[in-house]
Amino acid sequence: MGLLYDYTNGVGSPRPKWQHQRTMSRLLGNSYYELQRKGLEMLTEATITNDWNDKAPDLVIFDNLFRPLSIFEITRSEQLDAIIDKCEELMERFPQSEYFVYDYENEVLYMYDAEYDRWLSSEENVLYSRYLSKPLQTYFEN
Repeated sequence: MGLLYDYTNGVGSPRPKWQHQRTMSRLLGNSYYELQRKGLEMLTEATITNDWNDKAPDLVIFDNLFRPLSIFEITRSEQLDAIIDKCEELMERFPQSEYFVYDYENEVLYMYDAEYDRWLSSEENVLYSRYLSKPLQTYFEN
């Protein structure tokens, strides 16, 4: 369940497309062992807290106490602004977390820069997570 949708009881928007799911799988698969060696875990569509009715971002890197360290949303171009707005709502609750939004249609990654209160784009910047060693864009590749 992404940040925008409620899929319960057949109500809400359609499930994410295959391209969305493939993008999630690539990020998870390409980062899995690196995160595991650091004692971290990335989960897909898991609630951000132990409240099972809470928000469930597409992917979250958790520490061993299930604190959200990095939050990733995968989206289509037309929903980019709405997803960024939803991330900004989560920032109020989890200000120490990293926030990333990936537009899979245009293959552009966005990262929230808390120091300057702005969103950076992979079109102009090489973006990194504190928890992964390579540029983040490489984790979305086959």
